[in-house]
Amino acid sequence: MAGTSAPGWGKPHAAGDGSTPMCFSSSASFVVAAVLLPLGVASVRYCQAQQRSDLLPLALTPVFFSVQQALEGLVWLGLEPGGAAWLVHPAALGYLFFAYAFWLAWLPWCGLRLGVHAPPPLRRWVLRSLLVLGLLAGAGLWLPLLIDGSLFQPAVVQGSLDYHTTLLADRWINLGFGSTVYGLIIAMPLMISASVRLRLFGGCLLVAFLISHLAYGYAFTSVWCFFSAVLSASLPWILSDPQPLVIPARSRWDLQVPSRFASGPPGQT
Repeated sequence: MAGTSAPGWGKPHAAGDGSTPMCFSSSASFVVAAVLLPLGVASVRYCQAQQRSDLLPLALTPVFFSVQQALEGLVWLGLEPGGAAWLVHPAALGYLFFAYAFWLAWLPWCGLRLGVHAPPPLRRWVLRSLLVLGLLAGAGLWLPLLIDGSLFQPAVVQGSLDYHTTLLADRWINLGFGSTVYGLIIAMPLMISASVRLRLFGGCLLVAFLISHLAYGYAFTSVWCFFSAVLSASLPWILSDPQPLVIPARSRWDLQVPSRFASGPPGQT
């Protein structure tokens, strides 16, 4: 869902020029967006019916993926020959907001909300740390793009979208390391859930991460977000899991931690 596409992997082509296989397209993005929106609405209604406000952020996730994929569909349309070129920049900026900033904070927040009922202190501290790290990283990745639109230049490369972003962090952080940290921030809140289904979802995101890097390094941002959006269609099934989506108080995460990380008055654990 984030990361700079690897340079030099392919020559840009115009969308729909027939010179490359169109494995992704505006139609694919719009179809995914159209499928995810009602799934997200149904998930929200289910959580309301079950009076589970702690699950609402997770239930809303398909809706946000729907918006992101619709924005990428607009980028595709703007890049087509004779298309509305003025769509490309604002749609790409909105798309990259989700890819570079929103998901970094949203999924740790989902994890915190899942643990709202007496979460183990160590798990709560880990999730809060991931949330802070995600907010800082997201601001550092996306705000420069908002300020300077020349830092990203979307183009079609081998049938996929390469946003060709220039990030300030490129000067100091290796792309592989930065992308790995990003992937962990996204997946870890899911992987430490009590729900086997939610852990499976997090594992599938990591697999999609690896496939996107290895097979689509030239368009990693677009491809991983697309795969992740498709995977989010499983969230209604995950939300109906009969297993608890909150880790019980006595668990492998309910470890002794310094009192400053624990809730309650000083001196309590």
